[in-house]
Amino acid sequence: MLKMVTKEEKTLTRKNQRVYNKTRKYLERIRDSQIEGKMKIIEYILKIKDKKIRYSKLYDLLCDYLDHEFQENNYCNFKNGICEKRRCLCQENPNEPLLKNGCCYSIRKKENCKYLTSTGCSIKNIACKLYTCDYLRKKKVKIRLNSIYLIRYTLNRRQKLYLSTTFFTPKEELIEELIKRRWIYGIR
Repeated sequence: MLKMVTKEEKTLTRKNQRVYNKTRKYLERIRDSQIEGKMKIIEYILKIKDKKIRYSKLYDLLCDYLDHEFQENNYCNFKNGICEKRRCLCQENPNEPLLKNGCCYSIRKKENCKYLTSTGCSIKNIACKLYTCDYLRKKKVKIRLNSIYLIRYTLNRRQKLYLSTTFFTPKEELIEELIKRRWIYGIR
C-alpha cells in the first residue's frame, strides 16, 4: 500500500524521515491516543537544523515529559517535602531522622544536592529525573528511555546511556556531550 507523502514530510532529510516514520509506527503499535500531537512535536524537533538548538529543545521536552510523568502519577507521594520511602523508614525506625527532598538529599554527605533550590532542580538533569530508588523499584516504578517516544529513535544507544548515567551535570555540558556522541544512528 502506497502512502501519500505530505509537503511537510518532504522537508525532512531522508534520515530524519526514517526517524519520523519509525516513531509513528511505534506510537501506532503501542496504541497511543495522541499520535498526531506527538508527531507534530517530533517533526518540529527534526526540522531544527542547528544541532545545539535541536538537542536543547529535545532535552527540555524530555525534562518536561519526565516532570509531568512523576507529578501526574505521584510516584514519590511527597507530603510536606518528605517522600513515601522516608516516611516508611521513620515508621519502622523511630530513631531515623525525617529527611526532606527524597533522592536529592545525600545521606553520605548529609546535605542536599547543590543544584536543589526552593523551587526545585536548577539544572534539569535527565539522569536525576529518571532515577528511581529501591522503594519505587519494588513498586515496579522504573522509566526506561526507550519507552519515551521523544527519544526512542532520535537518540542512539550511546547518547541514551550517557543521559541516563550522568548525574548532577548541567544541561549545557550534557548537550555538548550528546552532540559528540551522535554519530551512531539517531538524529545528526
